[in-house]
Amino acid sequence: MLLLAVVAIMVVPTLLAARRAYNQVFVPRMPHYNVVVNGQGTPVIRQQTPTVVPTRATADESQPTATARDDAATPIPGADLPTWDGTSRVNILLLGSDTRGNGEVARSDTMILVTINPETKTVSMLSIPRDLLVTIPNYGKDRINAAYAYGSTTDLTGPGLAAATVEYNFGVTIDYFAEVNTTGLARIIDTMGGVTLDVPAPILDDEYPGSGNNYLRILFHSGLQHMDGVDAVHYARTRHDDNDFARGDRQQQLLRALRAQGVGLDLLPKAPQLLNQMADTFRTDLSPHQVLALAKLGSTISSNDIHSYNLLDATTVSYSPGEPYYLIPDWPAIHKILDQMMSR
Repeated sequence: MLLLAVVAIMVVPTLLAARRAYNQVFVPRMPHYNVVVNGQGTPVIRQQTPTVVPTRATADESQPTATARDDAATPIPGADLPTWDGTSRVNILLLGSDTRGNGEVARSDTMILVTINPETKTVSMLSIPRDLLVTIPNYGKDRINAAYAYGSTTDLTGPGLAAATVEYNFGVTIDYFAEVNTTGLARIIDTMGGVTLDVPAPILDDEYPGSGNNYLRILFHSGLQHMDGVDAVHYARTRHDDNDFARGDRQQQLLRALRAQGVGLDLLPKAPQLLNQMADTFRTDLSPHQVLALAKLGSTISSNDIHSYNLLDATTVSYSPGEPYYLIPDWPAIHKILDQMMSR
């Protein structure tokens, strides 16, 4: 979401002029699914709540709805950006999906809950580890990253079931989603000129997944360094030298760095390249108007008011040889973290 806000001001005008890319990036609003417990005690999705697109526009500028986006007027570069309503908190689920090959359905190994408070101008990010054992509506107990895969094979959709799973287990309403394909993210980072990251400690991963079910050796020395897109994605995805919590921290670090770097870039000359790459890489059910409004809001938020959280101290490991690896949630501890996030 932070990366999207960075490029939105320059990219959206071009997106609106290119129908194919526009329809690929800006998708209809994700339905909100009601989860109920059936007579057998199993959480199931019983009904779908019709999506009502809230108005986030200024008094003299209406917001295009999910069904009317094709008729949206093209924003004029340099014109005043629309303003978020200034009061309503917005929760966005960031998903990083990756196709594993051999016909296997992609899973969302990256899940970050982002909550933005327009009143206090604060952002909080919570990385949700992929191995967290949760209840997936309609499917029962499983790792949370499986929700996306299950949803992708039904009309619930990957983002839809992933959001419903987070809502049911965490008790947080998901307003919107934003999804990026990890391979395409590397191309976007390259178009932005790479990214500078401060690596806090050396990383050596001999089991990083490569093509054809092969492994790659990934090595990062500590210290400040400028990375191209491939290296940046490797840095954000590696986990075998430490764990999923450290990986989540690196992913949030990458988002912060891209935001900081993107604010100072002149992205207009690169808009066509970004457009082409985002069309096959990125999708969101935020409207272009909402993206612009959040971009304007994001430009007023200090980096000191972007807060990071993980679930390291709210989970325990469950593993025995020959058995699946799970992270067992301590829900009271998780809810304390959520309360802290939502109080900012």
